[in-house]
Amino acid sequence: MPEASAAGQPPRIETFQSRSCPSGGRWNLQPLWSGERTDGGQGAALDDPWGALHRPDWQARGLVIWPRGGQWQRLTLDLTCPETWRQRQLPAPVAQARLVLRWWADQVELLVNGEPVHAGDLFDTACRWVVPQCWWQGEVLRLELRLRSPLHDDGALIESRLELEPLDPGDPADLLGETKVELAALRAGQPLAGGFHVLGHAHLDLAWLWPVADTWQAAERTFASALDLIKRFEELHFGHSTPALYAWLEQNRPTLFARLQQAVAAGRFEPLNGPWVESDCVLISGASLLRQFQLGQQYSSATFPGLEHPLAWLPDSFGFAAGVPAVAHATGVRWFCTHKLFWNATNPFPHRLFRWRSRCGAELLALMTAPIGTDGDPVAMERYRIAWRGATGVDQALWLPGVGDHGGGPTAEMLEQLRLWHHQPQAAPQHHGSLRAYLAELEPLASGLPVWRDELYLELHRGCATSRPDQKRHNRTLERLLREAELAVALAATCVGVDAAEAPVDWRTLLFQQFHDILPGTSIPEVFEQAEPQWRAARRSAGRQRDRALHAWLGGGSGWWLAQLQPLPPRARTLRLPSGGWSHGGIGLPAQAARAGGQWLQLPPLEGVAALFLERHPGAAAGASPAPVEAPVWVEGWRCGNGLVSFELGPRGLEQLWDHAGTPQLAGPLAWRRFGDRGEFWDAWDIAADYRDHPLDWTWQGEPTWLEQGPLCTSFLWRGRCGASAVRLEGRLLANSPWLELILRVDWRQRHELLRLEIPLAAPAQRWAADTSGGVLERPADAVTAREQARWEVPVISWLASVAAGGGGLAVLLDGPQGVSASPAELGVSLLRAPTWPDPGADNGDQRLRLALLPCPMGWSSGQVPQQAVAFREPHWVRPAVAQGRPGRRQALPPLGEGLVLLGCRRSGDDGTLVLSVQNCSPCRRRLELGSAWQLLQRLDGLDQPLAPEQMPGGDPCMLAPWSLGFWRLGWAGA
Repeated sequence: MPEASAAGQPPRIETFQSRSCPSGGRWNLQPLWSGERTDGGQGAALDDPWGALHRPDWQARGLVIWPRGGQWQRLTLDLTCPETWRQRQLPAPVAQARLVLRWWADQVELLVNGEPVHAGDLFDTACRWVVPQCWWQGEVLRLELRLRSPLHDDGALIESRLELEPLDPGDPADLLGETKVELAALRAGQPLAGGFHVLGHAHLDLAWLWPVADTWQAAERTFASALDLIKRFEELHFGHSTPALYAWLEQNRPTLFARLQQAVAAGRFEPLNGPWVESDCVLISGASLLRQFQLGQQYSSATFPGLEHPLAWLPDSFGFAAGVPAVAHATGVRWFCTHKLFWNATNPFPHRLFRWRSRCGAELLALMTAPIGTDGDPVAMERYRIAWRGATGVDQALWLPGVGDHGGGPTAEMLEQLRLWHHQPQAAPQHHGSLRAYLAELEPLASGLPVWRDELYLELHRGCATSRPDQKRHNRTLERLLREAELAVALAATCVGVDAAEAPVDWRTLLFQQFHDILPGTSIPEVFEQAEPQWRAARRSAGRQRDRALHAWLGGGSGWWLAQLQPLPPRARTLRLPSGGWSHGGIGLPAQAARAGGQWLQLPPLEGVAALFLERHPGAAAGASPAPVEAPVWVEGWRCGNGLVSFELGPRGLEQLWDHAGTPQLAGPLAWRRFGDRGEFWDAWDIAADYRDHPLDWTWQGEPTWLEQGPLCTSFLWRGRCGASAVRLEGRLLANSPWLELILRVDWRQRHELLRLEIPLAAPAQRWAADTSGGVLERPADAVTAREQARWEVPVISWLASVAAGGGGLAVLLDGPQGVSASPAELGVSLLRAPTWPDPGADNGDQRLRLALLPCPMGWSSGQVPQQAVAFREPHWVRPAVAQGRPGRRQALPPLGEGLVLLGCRRSGDDGTLVLSVQNCSPCRRRLELGSAWQLLQRLDGLDQPLAPEQMPGGDPCMLAPWSLGFWRLGWAGA
């Protein structure tokens, strides 16, 4: 998204005082444009009363303004060369004139004497067109500007002027005098110290206000333009991400890619490659975040072997989880670069150069880069350099000229402007070079840099965790299927020697859709329409690979296989399966008819990654449930429990929840709430900060009613309406389940509204914990500092939990990434939104939202909430056996140990070994427990390189430090 609009306004350009005559080498043209005004008259566009009435702040800055909504504005100006300027050209020319324009419009065309000479849009927002020589000789130029306002914001002609540039770089006529005076004033009399490291750059969103197909064309144009300019301007160095773009070029444009590789070899073109795409870094699981960096690093090293790739280049992602340093560091990354925290709406980020440390101690050197999408304006550059030097003490500042967002990169006009000022002693000197060279000069400063030990929270765009829940649903499902497919292929190959994979499990579709304007739901509808078949095809492919491999591992028989594909502790689970008598080992399984069809069955416990064989006999007798759900009883409300958790249902819905010891969890009924949410400037991105000031009605129809009552499942139903949207809430308690499940179905038809669940806590929270990208993070419940108060809505991946004074609390398990909030008195979950830009129908339609309430009397860590969240989100695999074989049990991985969560398990080449990736999600040191079936061969880093003993905690290859990641190569030693 364009840096210009971080605060919901066009770029701040200090316009000159209105005048109709040039002064020195500049001439402000803003007062001279004519057009049809919004009051129906013709005249000076700057005097249109609409702007003064609706955008007085813009009017005060001298902007020409017209209304939003894709409305066209046509401006004209007859331009005659001033006599004072013409005299300067005699007897020989000493200057050239440039028409300088900046705009805030989504489509722009400049015509001169009826001929188009320049075009732009929301991203290509400026030009410096050279006025032809005939103008100096007295010819009048008829200028015409056609501009269309953005759909989401008013349009503006920000700046229009003529500038004289000397033909002699020495500027003997002092044509640049006014700018030189400005530069001197900025330094406030201080001597010039320091300069610029200049790198051409073109930020290219893989999708946003255009579909992905346009991105490939934009990439081709951008790279071809950069390579042409590299030939023309010997000083130019150009850098660009991302591996996914380079892979597309390599496959589809081999000639252009060969040119690119030659420029890389010559040191003029620099791949700024970190993760596979410039991904979202707060909504994806730790496993996906790890794969982003692993695949990006592996491709970059193979494609550009002459370079190191220690970079995480993420200039535009919407915040960064605290676990990013641990994941990136594990894959060899040393530097993290972004600009996005300059967008903070409340608290300026305090550092520009610092060390970013994760909770496990892994560190990245972090650089807040120069703005992206800049040009060669010497005044803007000097302002930035002074601010950079004051914040860091470093003399040389990085500058990144180039049109961005939709590609483009540096233009000849920008490079000519940079060259012009490179020769002026009043401007800071420039050095063009690679980003790697610049970072290498900063690395010796590392020991003296400040340390940041927290997430990099973006104080903006808080709605991204809730917008377009369909994208989050696709993402979490495909994440699971890919991990399960890799695990199944590894087990088939390692445990029974069967190669069940005709091709490697392909993560690229998932990783691409995790781009920071796709997964957050902030693109045009065409992006999601085109993504839908790709999501579905990738899910089918991963599911087929998983199923084939599991059948190869398990064998067959006359029955069904039940598999648990996560290394969880043993617990008898209740599932819904087809009707009939089910048994295991000749013993009938407890059963209950299910209202929705089939029956509820209580299954034998599975320990770790394991499978067992079930027989299905229509006449088999059902056994007794070992932990039945009690029948509801009336005690000032309907009460029901299963020995682990119990609840009370009344006229106000779910009115109380108790843990196994009878400790109440709620201070009042669950509050399902609805608010008006205008979304502020960036509609799909932002929840309005004042949404609580705009409550809306939510009407429940009568009291909840019971749907099912039995020893394995008791459920209730409550119907209601919010606005025009029908609501159906189902609560479900299963035998031997420690949580109460809630399923909300909504036919969502609202616009600019926010749907939330707020959970009043019986035990006030002192802190709260949540599953974030790359690990668990605890935050204070009572926001005291300004930064804590700004985090009034944060994204979580799969769970959050309160932490009371005694250590206990209440956890909320989620079926996907959500925006949440927490205070001492309550936990909140944002369920649905209804923005209209850039997708007019975002979030509307049938939505199914699933969550669960889990009491944690001993705290979230002792209660193994991360593992419970996995059990809640990830279903067992149940399929009929497809081949003859020996039924029984299969045991693969045991439970890994308290606090340890599986990130991935995959084959390691063709040597019969596998690689295990695990994260310690607890504040204590934990040891990986593998049992006797596995032989530990090597401990690795995140790119499968062996670690030395001194790199292991305490020298123990199986020990994991708190919050850290671990990777091991294992061999099968079991029977």
